[in-house]
Amino acid sequence: MTVAGDDSTKAALNDARTLMLGSQILFGFQLQAPFQNAFEALSETERAVELVLVPLMVGVIGLLIAPSARHRLVEQGGKSRELENFITGVSAAVIPLFALALAFDLFIAGTRIAGFVAGVLCGLVGFAATLAVCGALSGRWSMPRRVAVDKQDTPLDMRVQYVLTEARVILPGAQALLGFQLAILLTQGFMQLDGGERIVHGIAIACVALATAFLMAPAAQHRLIYGGENRPDFYRSANRHLLVASVFLAAGIAADAHVVAMKIAENRAVALAVSVVSAAMLFGLWHVWPLLARRHLGSAGRASAPRLENIAD
Repeated sequence: MTVAGDDSTKAALNDARTLMLGSQILFGFQLQAPFQNAFEALSETERAVELVLVPLMVGVIGLLIAPSARHRLVEQGGKSRELENFITGVSAAVIPLFALALAFDLFIAGTRIAGFVAGVLCGLVGFAATLAVCGALSGRWSMPRRVAVDKQDTPLDMRVQYVLTEARVILPGAQALLGFQLAILLTQGFMQLDGGERIVHGIAIACVALATAFLMAPAAQHRLIYGGENRPDFYRSANRHLLVASVFLAAGIAADAHVVAMKIAENRAVALAVSVVSAAMLFGLWHVWPLLARRHLGSAGRASAPRLENIAD
């Protein structure tokens, strides 16, 4: 069902919120798992699964935040049919990846509870059930239609709603991730890391904390500095805050992917490869891809975008 009127873009952004929070909490569990006392008892197969889960969940998170990055850099915060199609395509790609990650976690859970065969059954059932309840097995998914970018002027009030909505989509997951990072500090497994890995984890905490602060700033400034008034200078500030937050969040996730991979594999080359792949996915999806798309649109596409100075309150 299509959302009527001007709410369709906001509804599309809101649709990603539940997946975002669930994915980042699941990723937080992946960060914590290698530091638990019973992790040493895992088999080589289970450790390999845990290692694969790290870049897999980074990719899921990267895809879920990609629409916000595209909206900021390509559509410049305006209402866009193309963005709605992009979010639909991202959702179609994320569901199978999320189902696979959940299946891997259920495999480990089932193996821990009742053995290898039970773990395999739990993983297969979890994968199929996730796809089924999300409609992937029904053949009724509505794939995105190729619709031209909506060139209509987007009022300032609507742009402010979009930027605040995008901050709300990302913020809970970043806060949950920060909580998991801080909890790791109190585990025995963390104290077993060498000094270099502990410093990398500290850098990751600092990056995610800064990302969280930048994501919280627009709502605080909107209320405390602008008194809830939607003004062009507030919108520009909020837009910059979201872009800066994405840089710190990508750096923090990639740094912790290195620490977790090192804890699992106990191999610096493997840990470096995981962190490089994670950084490439996040910076690629959130910065390189949108900037290339913006460049591809050319000067004509940028000229057709409404200027903030011409947007009526």
